Amino acid sequence: MARAHNVRLEVDYNQVAVFSSGLANPFNDWEERHVGQGFSWRPESVSFRTLENGPHLIEVVITEHADALSPGVIRAVEVPFEVPHNGRIDIASISESAEFRLSPGKYLLRSEMFGCIDGVAFARLVFARSEIPRFSILVADKETSRDGPLLKEAEPAR
Repeated sequence: MARAHNVRLEVDYNQVAVFSSGLANPFNDWEERHVGQGFSWRPESVSFRTLENGPHLIEVVITEHADALSPGVIRAVEVPFEVPHNGRIDIASISESAEFRLSPGKYLLRSEMFGCIDGVAFARLVFARSEIPRFSILVADKETSRDGPLLKEAEPAR
């Protein structure tokens, strides 16, 4: 059975990050290839490129299985994510964060980006149990490139 929670964040620098709580230097540096593919990933931290800056309503879904993509999605990316033993993760922009507790273990983390309604952008982060690591661009918009191999490593931002 899926559980859903909502969080509001003011997004800066077109990125929403998910990382292990307490991680030193939790945000990632972005290379040009990261920007083109829409995400910057390293173990314990992933940042997804949003469609815009400003207020965002982010629906966080925790489920056993990743369902079909949501209707109306403009950009969708999947990456592996491991929730640490203490179960604590943050979902954050550069200026704000919200802490969540999930069962420790391996997940497939899907980012779905949508447009704005009344000046608020909508995004969905889906955490689905998965032992199989997978990186995939499921839906590409005009600013997302599927050319070449995905860059599956990043350095911490300093």
